[in-house]
Order: sequence, then structure tokens, then C-alpha cells
Amino acid sequence: MDFTLGSQPQPPGPCALQQHPFYGRALAGHAAQIVAFHASDEGRVQASAQILQRRFGPFRVCYLPRGPVWAPETGDRSRALVLHALLRALPPALWIATPETMRDKDPYRSAGFRAVMTPQHMAELDLTYPQAQRLSHQHGKWRNRLRRAQAGGLDILSRQLDPIRDMALLQREAAQRRARGYAALPPEFALSWAACSQDATRLFIARRDGQTVAFMLFLLHPPVATYHIGWTGSAGRALSAHHLLLWEAANWLAARGHTRLDLGLVDTSAAPGLARFKLGSGANPRPLGPAMLRFAGPMRRIPRRSWAAGDLPLAFRSLCL
Repeated sequence: MDFTLGSQPQPPGPCALQQHPFYGRALAGHAAQIVAFHASDEGRVQASAQILQRRFGPFRVCYLPRGPVWAPETGDRSRALVLHALLRALPPALWIATPETMRDKDPYRSAGFRAVMTPQHMAELDLTYPQAQRLSHQHGKWRNRLRRAQAGGLDILSRQLDPIRDMALLQREAAQRRARGYAALPPEFALSWAACSQDATRLFIARRDGQTVAFMLFLLHPPVATYHIGWTGSAGRALSAHHLLLWEAANWLAARGHTRLDLGLVDTSAAPGLARFKLGSGANPRPLGPAMLRFAGPMRRIPRRSWAAGDLPLAFRSLCL
């Protein structure tokens, strides 16, 4: 198997936002340095990974989110081999990784990683079902709100994100974020992602009487799309505008060959209402692998306790954003 550092081919399968080449391009020039790595066998890519590197004083931290992306035929032994090769290819560092699936826990362990946080769950909307079947997968209350929104006189617009025209919308979401105290990537990330390709974003806007009452922005990395940010005012909430926006977006994406829509983490403790919204839409919760650490030094230096999500080391929380 051949290993290459510094170039990022198309991943060998559907991948999370953080493992698509657009992610590396969008973060280029920001605080994190992006390193690409891939393994190939007889010219066929078997695995690809994007690693975020940062320095915190004298410490080097490498963060591998939701990766590597594996070719379907790559077995556990080959996966462990790839992880060992990746560790040898980069300077010693504190490694933080979130495997995409529980299956990768054992290959990571064989490479010296230890689980420190229980798996988080992602909400994934399967877009391969026909529209009528996707409608039937919705929770009854969610479907009722969708029907109310459809009868509420809302106009739904859809277009690519325009850095100039849509800056006011991004600013509304940023203000909402500050008011509610939740974390997200800065608006510059969405603009950088949009610059990667003409078809890299899709913005859905709900209007009533000519006024914008809600919007949702999706980042496209076919065959997967990811919900990125959204905003709604009091009128939009009263009209259940986000229910209609998500439904229209899912239909638009499905019609253009997208097979999955990632709606983000399901956190029933910190954001129960948002979790109900995601799962009520028909999305399925799927566990990622556990958050895992590996120190450059002896494994005995890793603390023998697990962290809760709000208690993670500063380096981990900073890199996640």
C-alpha cells in the first residue's frame, strides 16, 4: 500500500463535511493548518483523511474529525495499517480523533488511541426513499406543522449563497448565535466554502408578504449535503417556516442525486427542542465512534477518566469549531 502526505484526492466514498476537500480549502489561511493524507493500492484510493493541526504554546495538536474515509473493501487490518502510517508521517503530537463509525474503534486502539468520551449521535436524513415514503417517516406532530406551514402563505426561494447579497442573512444568524449562546463556525467559513465551487451551497429562504422570516443554508459535498446554519424570527416560528424549508431542501437535494442529508449532532440534554426537530423530520440517529486521544508519550500519561461534552480539553473544543 502506498501512502501520500500533502495531496487530497476525491474521498473513496460518501463522507462527512470535515473530510471533503472543500473543508480543507475553506479553512486554508485560518488558524488551523490542514494536512491531507491518503493511502492507495494499485492506483485505487483505499483511504483519505484531512487532519487539522494547531499549536497551543509548545504543544502540537492534531485533530482527525470523522475520518479517515475508507473504500468499502478496506478491512480492519488495512485500516490499522493506514492509521499507523499516518502517525509516522506527522511529527509527534497530541492526537484527537472522532471515528466515523463504531467499527473503527478497534483499529484506532491498535494504533495507541484510547476512548475518552462516549459516542455522539448524528441525525441523518436518508434521501434515497421516494418523497411519499419520506413524508411517512416524519413524526405526526412534525408533519402537522409542515402542513400548517404549507398553508401559511409562505414563499420559498432557493439559490446559491451570494457573498454580497446574503451577508445580511449571515449577520442575522450570527446575532441569533450570540443571543442564544450556541457555537458554530464563523460566517467566513460559509463564504469560503461557497468560493470552492459554483454548486457548493444552497440557500433556502422563507418569505411572507415580501419579508424574510426564516432561512436555512446547506453545504453540498455530493452525494452528501450538510445543514450548516439557519435563522428564524418570531413570524417564522409562528408559521413553522423551518419545517417547510427543511422539507423543500430535502426534496431539492433528492431530485439532484444526493443520498443523505446530515443535520448535525443530536443533543437531547443541551438542546432537546432541536433534537426533536431533527428526529421528527424523519432523520435517524447514528452513533459516531467515541472521541479518542493519543499522546506522543507513554500511554500511561492519558488520564484514566472520560470527559463529558462540556468538559472536554480546550484544545479539543477549539478544534471542533
